[in-house]
Amino acid sequence: MVSLGQLTCDYVNHGRKRFSAAIRPRSALVGGQIAQSAGSMTVVPYAREPLSLQATDLVRRIARMVLDEPADLMAEVQAAVSAAADEPLRSQPVLAAEVAASTRANVLHWAASMEQDPAGRVPANLTPEVLGIAREAFRRGIEQTVYTTYHAGQNVVQAYWMRTAFALSADPAVLRQALEAGSESVAGFVEDMVAALSEQLRRERAELARSSHTRRFEVVRLILNSAPITTARASTQLDYDLRRRHTAAVLWTDPRRPDQAALAAAAEALVPATGARQMLTVIASSSSVWAWLAAAAETDATALATATAAQPTVRVAVGPAGTGIDGFRRSHFDAVGTQGLMSRRPDLRVARFADVQLVALALQDEQCAREFVARTLGKLADADRELRDTLCVYISEQFSAARTARALYTHRNTVLNRLQRAERLLPLPLAGHGLEVGVALEIAQWLGTQPGSSAHLGDAPTP
Repeated sequence: MVSLGQLTCDYVNHGRKRFSAAIRPRSALVGGQIAQSAGSMTVVPYAREPLSLQATDLVRRIARMVLDEPADLMAEVQAAVSAAADEPLRSQPVLAAEVAASTRANVLHWAASMEQDPAGRVPANLTPEVLGIAREAFRRGIEQTVYTTYHAGQNVVQAYWMRTAFALSADPAVLRQALEAGSESVAGFVEDMVAALSEQLRRERAELARSSHTRRFEVVRLILNSAPITTARASTQLDYDLRRRHTAAVLWTDPRRPDQAALAAAAEALVPATGARQMLTVIASSSSVWAWLAAAAETDATALATATAAQPTVRVAVGPAGTGIDGFRRSHFDAVGTQGLMSRRPDLRVARFADVQLVALALQDEQCAREFVARTLGKLADADRELRDTLCVYISEQFSAARTARALYTHRNTVLNRLQRAERLLPLPLAGHGLEVGVALEIAQWLGTQPGSSAHLGDAPTP
């Protein structure tokens, strides 16, 4: 009888062999899964013994557990894929969210197929969210990251499959079949995905090379990287006058539901709203667009939100105006920084750097910011949000209860009552400390939600 220890060792070694073969996309693969050469792909069926009824049941039970998206598995696979990804897929919020959405889609697609047909081959998953981030890696010249990230995810899923199988069964024969089925299936799926993506992107290569958006993106990337390109030459290639004053904007949608038409419409709506003389747009990824507005008027966030209200799924981050090619760069980077901050505020659809720069500065050291908020607000930090919001508006309205009442559409006595309750919770009197309290209240709004989830990046509620 085979021991469980020997079974574990055999499974791990089996997985290592498959990984070693799979990472060579152009070679014939160990185990007879895919033979690929010169862009052609031959699929060879699995050649293992039929699954017993008990092993089939175990495979389906594990697959259903994966479909429930257990927190430990999803966090571990996302962390592994992110660590294996090249820059800027890790650091740019929209691209990181697209990587996460693609990873989640592939894990769930594979698990659903395994539950439906435990012995069958899982078909490739070329959905828009999966193709979109692969195209982006290709466009940026980092296509090798497709191989490394897929195999990083494969390793995590295989490890979870093994842990779960041993937790659900102690029968060596059933475990051996279930472990082999999981290992061969996930490795075969990754091999098929890498091959299918390679073939798809190979067919698109000529189209991508001809794309005007691709050419513009390459020029913009040179500018953002401070490459030695003259203003005149860049202006000609972009058909956009870089000598003017520029206001940059980053627009994005949920990476799980990319919508370039909505992004284009929202970007176009910014032109009349700001009175811009000219606009340059670049498709930054499958779910985001970069825009620059030339000679745009200073426009507040409320007006921008109203202008783009017809596209409620689109979120917008706007940088400060800057002149010339340096201003073009700085405005964009500040818009990207604002976008990163907005991941903390899923309730916020439109934001300007001018309105969040104090918070951006404070959150460069988040621990110090948290200590400042706790020290300044005291018990008010954990009180009803209504009290904090009323006090925040009161401070912004220059400590006028009447103007605060009008701004909140409530009675002046109600405002005064809330202010008295709020002041009792402050560790120091509001008089003489209004600036500190106002800053702490503003920072507290941004500390309420932790950044980094794809949901936050994708959510775009109506303002």
